[in-house]
Amino acid sequence: MIKKAKEWIKHNRRIISIADIAMLVFLMFLALVVPKPANAEGLQITNSTYSTAELTWEKAEDASAYKIYRSVNNGNYEYLCTTVENSYTDRGLRTGTKYSYAISSKNGLKDSGINVKSAQEVTPSLEEPTLEIDTQKGKMQLNISDVDGAIGYEIIRNGESIGTTEANNYVDESAQGNTKYKYRVKAIRYKKQPVYSEASNSVEAELYAIPELIMEMSGEELVLEWTKDEHYSKYKIFNGDEVVGETDDSLFRMSNYELDKAYDLKLVGFSEDEKSQSPEVERRLKIVELPMDNEAARNAACEWGVGIADDNSFSYGTGKRAHRYGCYFCGTNVGPNKNLKGSSKVNGHSYAKTYCCNPFVHACYSHGAGDQNMLKACQAGKGVGHSEGSFTRYGNWKKVKKPSISQLQKGDALVGSKHVMLYIGDGLIVHAKTEGWGAGSITVDKCSSYYKLCNFVMRYTGTGSGTMRVIQFIDENGNVIDNNTESQET
Repeated sequence: MIKKAKEWIKHNRRIISIADIAMLVFLMFLALVVPKPANAEGLQITNSTYSTAELTWEKAEDASAYKIYRSVNNGNYEYLCTTVENSYTDRGLRTGTKYSYAISSKNGLKDSGINVKSAQEVTPSLEEPTLEIDTQKGKMQLNISDVDGAIGYEIIRNGESIGTTEANNYVDESAQGNTKYKYRVKAIRYKKQPVYSEASNSVEAELYAIPELIMEMSGEELVLEWTKDEHYSKYKIFNGDEVVGETDDSLFRMSNYELDKAYDLKLVGFSEDEKSQSPEVERRLKIVELPMDNEAARNAACEWGVGIADDNSFSYGTGKRAHRYGCYFCGTNVGPNKNLKGSSKVNGHSYAKTYCCNPFVHACYSHGAGDQNMLKACQAGKGVGHSEGSFTRYGNWKKVKKPSISQLQKGDALVGSKHVMLYIGDGLIVHAKTEGWGAGSITVDKCSSYYKLCNFVMRYTGTGSGTMRVIQFIDENGNVIDNNTESQET
C-alpha cells in the first residue's frame, strides 16, 4: 500500500496538500486493519428463462460487496457488475447461448479474486409447449400452449416437420382420414438462425372419416351412397352451407336438381348429440344431359360390369345398391330363373334373388352407361332374351355380322342360345357366369373358351337414339375436371 501511495505521488507531480496526506495516511491505516474477504461459496443458478438467469450465493465473511463476472460461449470471464446483495438477475440474454458466471468478494480495496472453481453455467431456453388435439369438428386441430418469448411453433408429425405457425393453433389440412398420427410441437425463437425448445408432449390422434362415397346417376336421380362409420349415427348432405338432406342410412337420392347448375355437395357424419362430426367429403359438380355416345357408353358399360365382378363380395347386390340397378337391380328381373331363389319386393316389383346373363348385359348399358331408353325398358320389366329380336326391340342395338375375334369391339354382346356375354377388350368378357346372388356370380373370364356358345354378335349404337345424364365434376371456376363420369369414389 505504501508503495502504491509513493507511485501515486510520483505520477501526479503536484503540490500535496495536508488534506491529501491525511487521506493517504487513512487509506494506509485501513489497508493494515481491514481483513481480506473470504471467497463467496455456493453459487447457483436458481432460475432461468429464455432471456434471464437468476444467481444466488452464500454471504462471504468480511465481504461488503460482490463482483460478478460472465463468460459467453466458453470465452474469457469479463466483469459484469457489482452488488451488495448475495443475488443477481442477469437480463437480456440470448436464447440458446451458453453463459458461465463466477463471483469475487469485495471489502473496501480488498478483493478475494474470481472463484472460477465454483462457476456455474446456464443456457437460456424456451419452455416446452403443451399440445392438445381436437378432432370434434372433423379437422385435425392442434391447440398449443403459449410460450413466453416464442415467435412461432414448429409442427412435427410422425417425426417429421410439416409446417410452422405463428398462432397457438394449427389445422393439419393434409391429414388423411382413418389414419393414426403422432404429433409434437416445438416453440421457436428468432427468425434468423432460429432456436427451438424441446419437443412437447406426444399426442396420437385420428380423424374418423367416411371411408367411401360413391356419386352416380341412376336414371334421372343423383344417388349418393357411402360406407357407414361406427362413430357417427346420422349423416347430413349439404349444398354449400344449406342442408339438403339428413338420414341415418347410407344412401341419399337427389331428384330435385337443375341441369347444368353447379352444386357444392358435402357429406358429413354426426354423432347423436352432434358434438362431433366427420371430415367433410366434398364434391363440386353439375349434372348435364348429353346425346348418347357410342364409345363412352360402351366404356362405361364395361367398367360398370367389371366393377361388380371385382367386388368379389357382391356388395353391389346385397344392399340397397342391388335394388336400383338393371332389370335385376331395380326389381324387374324377368329372366328364366326368376323363382329360383325366392322372391323379394322392391319399388312394387316382385323379383327373384338370382341373376341371369342376359339381364346383366342389358343392365350394363341401362345403369352402367346410363342409357335412358334402355333404363325405361328395365324399369318397365321388359326383359332381354337370347334372340336377335329381343335385343333389337329394347335398347340401342344393331344386328351385325358375326365378326372374327380380331373384329370384336369393346362393348359387343356375344349372344348364344344359353348364354350372353359382354366383350370388354383384350380377349376378356364379363358375364353372369353362374345363377345366384353370391360372390363369383359375375366374373371376368377369357373370351376364347366361350366362343362356341356364341350364335351372333350385337353391337351397341346409341348415338342419336337416346340421351344420358352425366355427372361432371368441376373446379371452383366451373371447369370440368372429370368429364363424362357417372361415379366418383373417395
